[in-house]
Amino acid sequence: MVSFDMQSLAHWFTSNENAIAVIVTVGVAVFLVCCLECTNCSCREKDDLFRRREG
Repeated sequence: MVSFDMQSLAHWFTSNENAIAVIVTVGVAVFLVCCLECTNCSCREKDDLFRRREG
């Protein structure tokens, strides 16, 4: 069983901070691209959740 204490965990984060930053940046970029593609979707008019109800 692997046991982590706070000092070894802090050392792991500081030694791998560049890799963690790259992974987080790529994840946020993928999320933003997915959101932008979703807002440009033309099928929103066909969906009942996004249809404006006037009347």
